[in-house]
Amino acid sequence: MTAIKPANSDQFVAKPSPEYSIFLIFGPDTGLVSERANVLAQNSGVDLSDPFSSIRMDADTVAADASRLADEAHTVSMFGGNRLIWISGTTRRNLMPAMKLVLETPPDQCRIIIEAGDLKRDSALRKAVEKSKIGAAIACYSDGPREIARLIDSELQATGMLIEKDARELLASHLGGDRQASRNELQKLILYCDGQGKITIDDITAIIGDVSTVETAAVIDAAISGDVEAMHAGLAHLLVSGMSPDMIMLFSLRHFQLIQQVRHQIDTRGLPSATAISAIRPPLHFSRKAKTEKALSIWDAGSIDRALSRLDKAVLECRSKPALAPALAGTALLAISVEARQKSRRRI
Repeated sequence: MTAIKPANSDQFVAKPSPEYSIFLIFGPDTGLVSERANVLAQNSGVDLSDPFSSIRMDADTVAADASRLADEAHTVSMFGGNRLIWISGTTRRNLMPAMKLVLETPPDQCRIIIEAGDLKRDSALRKAVEKSKIGAAIACYSDGPREIARLIDSELQATGMLIEKDARELLASHLGGDRQASRNELQKLILYCDGQGKITIDDITAIIGDVSTVETAAVIDAAISGDVEAMHAGLAHLLVSGMSPDMIMLFSLRHFQLIQQVRHQIDTRGLPSATAISAIRPPLHFSRKAKTEKALSIWDAGSIDRALSRLDKAVLECRSKPALAPALAGTALLAISVEARQKSRRRI
Protein backbone atom coordinates (compact mmCIF):
# COMPACT_ATOMS: atom_id res chain seq x y z
CA MET A 1 0.00 0.00 0.00
CA THR A 2 1.42 3.39 -1.01
CA ALA A 3 -0.39 6.12 0.91
CA ILE A 4 1.98 9.01 1.47
CA LYS A 5 1.89 10.26 5.05
CA PRO A 6 0.75 13.91 5.34
CA ALA A 7 4.01 14.85 7.08
CA ASN A 8 6.01 13.55 4.10
CA SER A 9 3.77 14.85 1.32
CA ASP A 10 5.55 18.12 0.56
CA GLN A 11 8.92 16.37 0.41
CA PHE A 12 7.46 13.64 -1.79
CA VAL A 13 5.92 15.97 -4.41
CA ALA A 14 9.11 18.06 -4.49
CA LYS A 15 11.12 14.99 -5.49
CA PRO A 16 8.77 12.27 -6.78
CA SER A 17 10.21 8.77 -6.92
CA PRO A 18 10.61 7.37 -10.46
CA GLU A 19 8.96 4.11 -9.38
CA TYR A 20 5.56 5.82 -9.37
CA SER A 21 3.73 6.85 -12.52
CA ILE A 22 0.20 7.51 -11.18
CA PHE A 23 -0.40 10.13 -8.48
CA LEU A 24 -3.78 10.65 -6.82
CA ILE A 25 -3.93 13.93 -4.90
CA PHE A 26 -7.11 14.33 -2.86
CA GLY A 27 -8.60 15.81 0.29
CA PRO A 28 -10.83 18.54 1.72
CA ASP A 29 -8.24 21.31 1.21
CA THR A 30 -8.74 21.94 -2.50
CA GLY A 31 -6.17 24.73 -2.49
CA LEU A 32 -3.52 22.35 -1.17
CA VAL A 33 -4.59 19.68 -3.68
CA SER A 34 -4.00 22.13 -6.54
CA GLU A 35 -0.74 23.39 -5.05
CA ARG A 36 0.74 19.91 -4.64
CA ALA A 37 -0.43 18.85 -8.09
CA ASN A 38 1.31 21.89 -9.54
CA VAL A 39 4.56 21.19 -7.64
CA LEU A 40 4.45 17.56 -8.75
CA ALA A 41 3.92 18.59 -12.37
CA GLN A 42 6.74 21.14 -12.20
CA ASN A 43 9.08 18.44 -10.86
CA SER A 44 8.03 15.75 -13.33
CA GLY A 45 10.81 16.59 -15.78
CA VAL A 46 8.25 17.28 -18.52
CA ASP A 47 8.05 20.56 -20.42
CA LEU A 48 4.60 21.79 -19.37
CA SER A 49 4.50 24.29 -22.23
CA ASP A 50 4.86 21.54 -24.85
CA PRO A 51 1.39 20.33 -25.90
CA PHE A 52 2.90 17.08 -27.23
CA SER A 53 4.41 16.26 -23.84
CA SER A 54 1.92 17.70 -21.36
CA ILE A 55 -1.85 17.16 -21.60
CA ARG A 56 -4.54 18.65 -19.34
CA MET A 57 -7.75 16.60 -19.19
CA ASP A 58 -11.08 17.19 -17.47
CA ALA A 59 -12.23 14.40 -15.13
CA ASP A 60 -15.66 14.32 -16.74
CA THR A 61 -14.10 13.84 -20.18
CA VAL A 62 -11.90 11.01 -18.91
CA ALA A 63 -14.81 9.26 -17.22
CA ALA A 64 -17.02 9.57 -20.30
CA ASP A 65 -14.59 7.59 -22.47
CA ALA A 66 -12.81 4.88 -20.48
CA SER A 67 -10.28 4.05 -23.20
CA ARG A 68 -9.16 7.61 -23.95
CA LEU A 69 -6.88 7.91 -20.91
CA ALA A 70 -5.11 4.63 -21.71
CA ASP A 71 -4.71 5.65 -25.35
CA GLU A 72 -3.13 8.96 -24.34
CA ALA A 73 -0.92 7.34 -21.68
CA HIS A 74 0.52 4.78 -24.11
CA THR A 75 1.07 7.25 -26.95
CA VAL A 76 4.77 7.76 -27.66
CA SER A 77 5.93 11.38 -27.63
CA MET A 78 6.59 12.74 -31.12
CA PHE A 79 10.05 13.98 -30.12
CA GLY A 80 10.80 11.34 -27.48
CA GLY A 81 11.04 11.77 -23.71
CA ASN A 82 8.48 11.48 -20.93
CA ARG A 83 4.90 12.71 -21.07
CA LEU A 84 2.49 13.99 -18.43
CA ILE A 85 -1.30 13.72 -18.20
CA TRP A 86 -2.89 16.01 -15.62
CA ILE A 87 -6.53 15.32 -14.73
CA SER A 88 -8.58 17.84 -12.77
CA GLY A 89 -12.16 19.00 -12.35
CA THR A 90 -15.22 17.25 -10.96
CA THR A 91 -17.42 14.52 -12.36
CA ARG A 92 -20.45 12.52 -11.28
CA ARG A 93 -19.33 9.69 -13.53
CA ASN A 94 -17.17 6.78 -12.40
CA LEU A 95 -13.44 7.26 -13.09
CA MET A 96 -12.55 3.68 -12.20
CA PRO A 97 -13.06 2.08 -15.65
CA ALA A 98 -10.55 4.54 -17.14
CA MET A 99 -8.10 4.21 -14.25
CA LYS A 100 -8.32 0.41 -14.22
CA LEU A 101 -6.89 0.25 -17.74
CA VAL A 102 -3.76 2.24 -16.87
CA LEU A 103 -3.29 0.56 -13.49
CA GLU A 104 -3.42 -2.89 -15.07
CA THR A 105 -1.17 -1.91 -17.99
CA PRO A 106 1.11 0.89 -16.72
CA PRO A 107 2.53 3.32 -19.27
CA ASP A 108 6.33 3.27 -19.72
CA GLN A 109 7.08 6.94 -20.22
CA CYS A 110 4.05 8.76 -18.92
CA ARG A 111 3.06 10.10 -15.52
CA ILE A 112 -0.56 10.71 -14.60
CA ILE A 113 -1.66 13.24 -11.95
CA ILE A 114 -5.27 13.15 -10.73
CA GLU A 115 -6.73 15.96 -8.64
CA ALA A 116 -9.72 14.75 -6.63
CA GLY A 117 -12.00 15.85 -3.81
CA ASP A 118 -12.27 14.48 -0.30
CA LEU A 119 -12.24 10.72 -0.99
CA LYS A 120 -13.27 8.38 1.81
CA ARG A 121 -11.11 5.42 2.80
CA ASP A 122 -13.43 3.01 1.01
CA SER A 123 -13.40 5.03 -2.23
CA ALA A 124 -12.74 2.64 -5.12
CA LEU A 125 -10.36 5.09 -6.79
CA ARG A 126 -8.37 5.72 -3.61
CA LYS A 127 -8.12 2.01 -2.76
CA ALA A 128 -7.06 1.09 -6.30
CA VAL A 129 -4.24 3.65 -6.41
CA GLU A 130 -3.02 2.82 -2.89
CA LYS A 131 -2.85 -0.90 -3.70
CA SER A 132 -1.04 -0.40 -7.00
CA LYS A 133 2.76 -0.68 -7.08
CA ILE A 134 2.93 2.27 -9.47
CA GLY A 135 0.41 4.46 -7.64
CA ALA A 136 0.86 7.00 -4.86
CA ALA A 137 -2.07 8.50 -2.97
CA ILE A 138 -1.42 11.89 -1.37
CA ALA A 139 -3.99 13.21 1.10
CA CYS A 140 -4.38 16.97 1.58
CA TYR A 141 -5.97 17.97 4.86
CA SER A 142 -6.58 21.45 6.23
CA ASP A 143 -3.51 23.08 7.72
CA GLY A 144 -3.09 22.83 11.48
CA PRO A 145 -1.10 25.21 13.71
CA ARG A 146 2.29 23.72 12.70
CA GLU A 147 1.56 23.88 8.97
CA ILE A 148 0.25 27.44 9.26
CA ALA A 149 3.40 28.45 11.18
CA ARG A 150 5.62 26.94 8.48
CA LEU A 151 3.61 28.67 5.75
CA ILE A 152 3.97 32.06 7.47
CA ASP A 153 7.71 31.48 7.96
CA SER A 154 8.31 30.47 4.35
CA GLU A 155 6.43 33.45 2.90
CA LEU A 156 8.03 36.02 5.22
CA GLN A 157 11.55 34.61 4.99
CA ALA A 158 11.44 34.99 1.22
CA THR A 159 10.96 38.74 1.70
CA GLY A 160 13.12 39.25 4.81
CA MET A 161 10.16 40.70 6.73
CA LEU A 162 9.73 40.32 10.50
CA ILE A 163 6.44 40.08 12.39
CA GLU A 164 5.50 40.99 15.96
CA LYS A 165 4.45 38.12 18.23
CA ASP A 166 0.89 39.37 18.79
CA ALA A 167 0.53 40.08 15.08
CA ARG A 168 1.70 36.56 14.27
CA GLU A 169 -0.91 35.01 16.58
CA LEU A 170 -3.68 37.11 15.07
CA LEU A 171 -2.49 36.30 11.56
CA ALA A 172 -2.42 32.56 12.28
CA SER A 173 -5.98 32.70 13.62
CA HIS A 174 -7.18 33.93 10.22
CA LEU A 175 -5.38 31.28 8.16
CA GLY A 176 -5.94 27.58 7.53
CA GLY A 177 -8.66 25.52 5.92
CA ASP A 178 -7.52 26.24 2.38
CA ARG A 179 -3.81 26.48 1.54
CA GLN A 180 -4.25 28.67 -1.53
CA ALA A 181 -6.53 31.11 0.30
CA SER A 182 -3.99 31.32 3.14
CA ARG A 183 -1.14 31.94 0.71
CA ASN A 184 -3.16 34.64 -1.06
CA GLU A 185 -3.82 36.40 2.25
CA LEU A 186 -0.11 36.29 3.13
CA GLN A 187 0.92 37.69 -0.23
CA LYS A 188 -1.65 40.47 0.09
CA LEU A 189 -0.28 41.31 3.54
CA ILE A 190 3.34 41.30 2.32
CA LEU A 191 2.46 43.63 -0.54
CA TYR A 192 0.70 46.00 1.87
CA CYS A 193 3.71 46.05 4.24
CA ASP A 194 6.35 46.33 1.53
CA GLY A 195 9.20 48.56 2.63
CA GLN A 196 8.41 48.80 6.35
CA GLY A 197 10.42 45.76 7.52
CA LYS A 198 8.16 44.59 10.36
CA ILE A 199 4.49 43.57 10.31
CA THR A 200 2.39 44.86 13.21
CA ILE A 201 -0.98 43.91 14.62
CA ASP A 202 -2.44 47.04 13.00
CA ASP A 203 -1.34 45.72 9.60
CA ILE A 204 -3.11 42.40 10.22
CA THR A 205 -6.28 44.20 11.28
CA ALA A 206 -6.14 46.48 8.25
CA ILE A 207 -5.59 43.75 5.65
CA ILE A 208 -6.87 40.42 7.00
CA GLY A 209 -9.00 41.36 9.99
CA ASP A 210 -11.16 43.58 7.81
CA VAL A 211 -14.87 44.42 8.04
CA SER A 212 -15.91 41.45 5.90
CA THR A 213 -14.15 39.07 8.30
CA VAL A 214 -15.94 40.60 11.28
CA GLU A 215 -19.29 40.41 9.47
CA THR A 216 -18.64 36.81 8.48
CA ALA A 217 -17.91 35.93 12.11
CA ALA A 218 -21.23 37.54 13.10
CA VAL A 219 -23.11 35.41 10.55
CA ILE A 220 -21.40 32.22 11.76
CA ASP A 221 -22.09 33.06 15.40
CA ALA A 222 -25.76 33.72 14.57
CA ALA A 223 -26.06 30.39 12.78
CA ILE A 224 -24.31 28.36 15.45
CA SER A 225 -26.48 29.87 18.20
CA GLY A 226 -29.77 29.43 16.34
CA ASP A 227 -30.51 33.07 15.49
CA VAL A 228 -32.06 32.35 12.08
CA GLU A 229 -33.17 35.92 11.39
CA ALA A 230 -29.75 37.45 12.11
CA MET A 231 -28.06 34.75 10.06
CA HIS A 232 -30.30 35.45 7.06
CA ALA A 233 -29.83 39.21 7.23
CA GLY A 234 -26.06 38.98 7.72
CA LEU A 235 -25.60 36.42 4.94
CA ALA A 236 -27.60 38.52 2.49
CA HIS A 237 -25.42 41.54 3.28
CA LEU A 238 -22.21 39.52 2.83
CA LEU A 239 -23.30 38.19 -0.55
CA VAL A 240 -24.38 41.63 -1.80
CA SER A 241 -21.03 43.09 -0.68
CA GLY A 242 -19.18 40.51 -2.81
CA MET A 243 -18.07 37.92 -0.23
CA SER A 244 -17.74 34.59 -2.02
CA PRO A 245 -20.07 31.82 -0.75
CA ASP A 246 -17.28 29.23 -0.68
CA MET A 247 -15.19 31.42 1.65
CA ILE A 248 -18.19 31.92 3.95
CA MET A 249 -18.52 28.14 4.09
CA LEU A 250 -14.79 27.77 4.67
CA PHE A 251 -14.81 30.22 7.60
CA SER A 252 -17.85 28.39 9.02
CA LEU A 253 -16.03 25.07 8.69
CA ARG A 254 -12.96 26.43 10.48
CA HIS A 255 -15.04 27.75 13.39
CA PHE A 256 -16.83 24.43 13.80
CA GLN A 257 -13.43 22.71 13.81
CA LEU A 258 -12.46 25.04 16.65
CA ILE A 259 -15.71 24.24 18.48
CA GLN A 260 -14.95 20.53 18.03
CA GLN A 261 -11.49 20.92 19.62
CA VAL A 262 -12.90 22.80 22.61
CA ARG A 263 -15.79 20.32 22.95
CA HIS A 264 -13.24 17.50 23.12
CA GLN A 265 -11.35 19.24 25.93
CA ILE A 266 -14.57 19.73 27.87
CA ASP A 267 -15.75 16.14 27.39
CA THR A 268 -12.43 14.37 28.04
CA ARG A 269 -10.88 16.58 30.70
CA GLY A 270 -13.99 17.94 32.39
CA LEU A 271 -12.94 21.55 31.89
CA PRO A 272 -15.49 24.37 32.25
CA SER A 273 -16.29 25.85 28.85
CA ALA A 274 -14.85 29.27 29.78
CA THR A 275 -11.54 27.64 30.80
CA ALA A 276 -11.37 25.56 27.62
CA ILE A 277 -12.07 28.64 25.47
CA SER A 278 -9.38 30.66 27.26
CA ALA A 279 -6.85 27.94 26.44
CA ILE A 280 -7.38 28.26 22.67
CA ARG A 281 -4.19 29.13 20.77
CA PRO A 282 -4.09 31.44 18.91
CA PRO A 283 -6.53 33.07 21.35
CA LEU A 284 -10.10 33.64 20.27
CA HIS A 285 -11.04 37.30 19.89
CA PHE A 286 -12.66 38.56 23.09
CA SER A 287 -15.83 39.60 21.22
CA ARG A 288 -16.56 35.96 20.32
CA LYS A 289 -15.88 34.24 23.64
CA ALA A 290 -19.39 34.61 25.11
CA LYS A 291 -21.00 33.52 21.83
CA THR A 292 -18.69 30.52 21.58
CA GLU A 293 -19.51 29.55 25.17
CA LYS A 294 -23.21 29.68 24.31
CA ALA A 295 -22.59 27.52 21.22
CA LEU A 296 -20.83 24.90 23.37
CA SER A 297 -23.92 24.67 25.58
CA ILE A 298 -25.92 23.76 22.46
CA TRP A 299 -23.68 21.53 20.35
CA ASP A 300 -22.55 18.06 21.45
CA ALA A 301 -19.81 15.99 19.77
CA GLY A 302 -22.16 14.07 17.47
CA SER A 303 -23.99 17.14 16.17
CA ILE A 304 -20.67 18.94 15.61
CA ASP A 305 -19.50 16.02 13.45
CA ARG A 306 -22.68 16.26 11.37
CA ALA A 307 -22.27 20.01 10.94
CA LEU A 308 -18.64 19.57 9.84
CA SER A 309 -19.68 17.03 7.21
CA ARG A 310 -22.41 19.39 5.97
CA LEU A 311 -20.03 22.35 5.72
CA ASP A 312 -17.23 20.34 4.12
CA LYS A 313 -19.66 19.22 1.42
CA ALA A 314 -20.94 22.79 1.02
CA VAL A 315 -17.42 24.14 0.42
CA LEU A 316 -16.84 21.69 -2.43
CA GLU A 317 -20.30 22.21 -3.94
CA CYS A 318 -19.99 26.01 -3.83
CA ARG A 319 -16.72 25.76 -5.78
CA SER A 320 -17.96 23.22 -8.32
CA LYS A 321 -21.34 24.94 -8.87
CA PRO A 322 -20.67 28.70 -8.67
CA ALA A 323 -24.07 29.64 -10.11
CA LEU A 324 -25.79 27.83 -7.22
CA ALA A 325 -23.21 28.77 -4.58
CA PRO A 326 -25.26 31.50 -2.78
CA ALA A 327 -28.23 29.14 -2.43
CA LEU A 328 -26.02 26.25 -1.34
CA ALA A 329 -24.33 28.38 1.33
CA GLY A 330 -27.68 29.68 2.53
CA THR A 331 -29.12 26.18 2.76
CA ALA A 332 -26.16 24.89 4.78
CA LEU A 333 -26.26 27.77 7.27
CA LEU A 334 -30.05 27.60 7.55
CA ALA A 335 -29.88 23.90 8.44
CA ILE A 336 -27.31 24.65 11.13
CA SER A 337 -29.34 27.59 12.47
CA VAL A 338 -32.55 25.56 12.66
CA GLU A 339 -30.80 22.67 14.42
CA ALA A 340 -29.22 25.08 16.92
CA ARG A 341 -32.60 26.75 17.59
CA GLN A 342 -34.27 23.39 18.17
CA LYS A 343 -31.50 22.30 20.52
CA SER A 344 -31.75 25.58 22.45
CA ARG A 345 -35.50 25.20 22.94
CA ARG A 346 -35.12 21.64 24.22
CA ARG A 347 -32.66 22.90 26.86
CA ILE A 348 -35.10 25.49 28.22
